[in-house]
Amino acid sequence: MEGTSRNFPEELLYDTHYQWIKRTGSKILFGLTSYGLEITGDVLYLSLPPAGTAVEGGGTCGSLEAGKWVGRIYAPASGRITNVNQAVLASPALIGRLPYHSWFAEIELSRPEELNGLMSAAGLRSWLVEAEKANACCG
Repeated sequence: MEGTSRNFPEELLYDTHYQWIKRTGSKILFGLTSYGLEITGDVLYLSLPPAGTAVEGGGTCGSLEAGKWVGRIYAPASGRITNVNQAVLASPALIGRLPYHSWFAEIELSRPEELNGLMSAAGLRSWLVEAEKANACCG
């Protein structure tokens, strides 16, 4: 299956919204995976809340418009946004060029244990294989 051949950085965590998460101490950075880019197309517009905004893990914390898709961005964990990547807001095309360097926002974690529910790179590959099987049989 194609999901097993995809290259995802091993040092990152992943969620089911096709986002990557990088933990640095009590904070995380997060952005869109290369697979997320495959299914959305070129990112044309990005909207994120300002620094200081409280977010709930799994809750909406922005929106993204792309060539194939318009939808929500979800907070991978609960906390307070401490920084928003202004470069990506000004030029969303950066996400397509450098997806694992083009983070959306930084969150100071209020419930770090929520990260335990995220996937490793191997877990993401397995999850994608299962999702592709389900889509092939029923989609």
